[in-house]
Amino acid sequence: MATKVRLLHERLASVVSQLRHGEMIVVADAGSGTSPASLVPLSSAVEVIDVGIAPGLPTVADLASVLWEVGDFEAAIVTEEMAAANPEGRQFVTDLVGAGNVHELRYLPDFYRLRDRAKVFIQTGDYAVHGNVVLVAGYPSPPIPLNWLTSSAWFAALDEA
Repeated sequence: MATKVRLLHERLASVVSQLRHGEMIVVADAGSGTSPASLVPLSSAVEVIDVGIAPGLPTVADLASVLWEVGDFEAAIVTEEMAAANPEGRQFVTDLVGAGNVHELRYLPDFYRLRDRAKVFIQTGDYAVHGNVVLVAGYPSPPIPLNWLTSSAWFAALDEA
């Protein structure tokens, strides 16, 4: 009998269990700026969980795999640049979530803006270039369009249509 994957990190388990449709988790590399002094600071409203214990431990792939298995996720968002800069990482994400469930955004400024809408920002020990992955929570329903995930004004735009 296969062993069921469990989240042992108390805070991560709590966050994943409370995710609602469309909420996002950023699984980030060790170089992602979380300090107010960073080149592109993360909003102070986003919770940061640092799970990095040493260079390369854990990797974005390690954590994303576990989160995908234990949570209810429908999609992943990566940078457009990931395929060229980190082809192994891009293939990993495709294999994990399925090609039709991977969305790409321009690194700057779009991907960085999306970080500020995340429920939580998890920093790993990974040093991969363009290795960050946003996981989008879901459940059995039609997938949420990318333009809704990336715009805080999409709902207001429906009135104009």
